[in-house]
Amino acid sequence: MGNPETDDVSDALSDEDLPFNELPIEVQWERLPKHPPSRRWWLSKLLIIALFLSPIAAAGVGLIPILDPETGWRLFHLGSPKTIVAVPGTERELQEEIAKGVRDVEERTRAEQEALAKAASDPNNPQSAEDIARQLEGVSDLVGTPGQEGAVDGTTTPTPEELAALAEEGALDQPIEPDPLRPAPLPGLDEEGSFGRIPRIADDGTTPFDAYKRPFERVEGQPYVAIIVTGIGLNSTRTKAAIEDLPLNISLALSPYANNLQQVASDARAMGHEIFLQLPMEPIDFPLSDPGPRALLTSLPEGENLVRLEWLLARFPGYAGVVSYLGSKFGSLDSAIRPVIEFVDRTGLMYVEGTNSGSVSLGAQLASNADSPNAVGNIMIDEIPSRRQIDARLNDLVELAKSNGVAVGIAQSYPVTIQRLRNWSSRLARQGVQLAPVSALAKLQVTPQSADEAEAARRDAALAEERAQKDAAPSDTGDGESETIEN
Repeated sequence: MGNPETDDVSDALSDEDLPFNELPIEVQWERLPKHPPSRRWWLSKLLIIALFLSPIAAAGVGLIPILDPETGWRLFHLGSPKTIVAVPGTERELQEEIAKGVRDVEERTRAEQEALAKAASDPNNPQSAEDIARQLEGVSDLVGTPGQEGAVDGTTTPTPEELAALAEEGALDQPIEPDPLRPAPLPGLDEEGSFGRIPRIADDGTTPFDAYKRPFERVEGQPYVAIIVTGIGLNSTRTKAAIEDLPLNISLALSPYANNLQQVASDARAMGHEIFLQLPMEPIDFPLSDPGPRALLTSLPEGENLVRLEWLLARFPGYAGVVSYLGSKFGSLDSAIRPVIEFVDRTGLMYVEGTNSGSVSLGAQLASNADSPNAVGNIMIDEIPSRRQIDARLNDLVELAKSNGVAVGIAQSYPVTIQRLRNWSSRLARQGVQLAPVSALAKLQVTPQSADEAEAARRDAALAEERAQKDAAPSDTGDGESETIEN
């Protein structure tokens, strides 16, 4: 039986008589004041969530260049200078101003040339041929400087017949008549790759080089020059000018980073230009000079570079070959360039060395040894994009062609370059040299090595790379000093 006194005390002590902290938890929760969540409450919760997720987000952003190099490149280069509108070099703004000034001068000079050429062809003009020649001196690139190389006949005064012929060549503003090439792709010359259709040799042995090059017949003993203009597609105005204003025997190299590449390639072939694909490769001063996303790099394994190569080859159809872009480091390492040349050879494409070294490159030599079409760019036409320098380099190219029989020039799609190339090509025949597509000069610059020579060169290259790797990473002797590696 219960104690009556204890029962009376328990009944007397209710929840109202106990302190708050001695009440059961359920009762404490019920008695707490209930307020709707305030702004501070929400901000505190968001801050806790943000602090928790920030390390994960930072790690995710850091992984973007590894998981998708192209997206990573675009993310970290957002807001950087546009390479498609800036002249390459360390003083970009100054060079842009120089190029703008050159274009202004060219416009005024062209107007003077047309006026003087019209006066020369007018039989009622009271001025003599000597007077007109003196006026043309210093402003006319068609006549050149009297008494020096580049004049019409090398004499001090051109004859009235030559001035008339100069006028009959027509104004440089006259449109070039199209000579369309077959639309691409042609059946049987491509196959499905990891990133789209890539070139292949047809079942009957026809190669994309043979099918997509511009037809051209060489004459024995005739000197030839070829020009390949790079960077096509990056700027719509320059691209249109290159396609429509350049002679059809000038080849065009399309950048893999351009927009609407298939339409650009189609327009170029419809006009009559043979086209090439630029292959971005690692230069000697990488990353100061950036070849772009998915470029071929010496730091990547062979398999990764071949995957990138396949992505590049799938960008658009109809090209006769590839042109190396930058690539002074990648193209000099046998272990890096050899798999690329073997892949290009299997696809039936031409390889053009475009690093502007002027000498026989390892890639061109490997292509020649494989009996694959190849060429080497001898002179960079517009490394300094000024009218005077471009004309000087074009004269050097002509002299090289007269000496060696063939010469290949590499140019960029600057407005001043396009104008000077069209001007230069109009008087090229008078110098005894003909303009040819790059494909027409395939296999004329590099002599193939014998099997023994090629194997010896491969061993020498492997040893040189091995020594270079050892020199770059000297061994540790254990006492904190690096041991000198003897050759």
